[in-house]
Amino acid sequence: MNNDLTELIYKAYDLIGSLTPLKGADCGRLCDKICCRGDKAGMLLFPGEENIFEGIVGFEVEEIEYMETAGMKLLMCDGECERGLRPLACRIFPVAPLADENGGFGAVGDIRGRRMCPIWDLKYVDRAFLKAVKKAFGLLSGDSEMAAFMRLVSAEQEELMRFYRK
Repeated sequence: MNNDLTELIYKAYDLIGSLTPLKGADCGRLCDKICCRGDKAGMLLFPGEENIFEGIVGFEVEEIEYMETAGMKLLMCDGECERGLRPLACRIFPVAPLADENGGFGAVGDIRGRRMCPIWDLKYVDRAFLKAVKKAFGLLSGDSEMAAFMRLVSAEQEELMRFYRK
């Protein structure tokens, strides 16, 4: 168990706080909460985040291979949870990290959510929410394991974007 990574996750949670993609509105009303149905698709956990969900009813952590990297963690849920118990991937959705040429990370619409999320392209996403997510990415990128994880997610984003570019 890496308590330092878990503490870093909690700090990222705090940076985002209660901000959501749509200021003053529940974005789940646009899509009938399609991303919160517990459909066994799961959400990828950031390093150390699995410690937060150990033993919590309604959650199950599975080890998977992701982007040819073994030992990654996926959180499965039953589709209902307290908002304060959501993993970082849920708190930032529909945003994903995208590595820049300077080793930092920007925030892009998570292309994996393109078919289910009407705001995945971020045109209508609250700017304060985006700013907080970018700040969280900056905080996390200070840790080499977190930065490596975000580079994997970024690589998947870039690979998938090749199919959607005009």
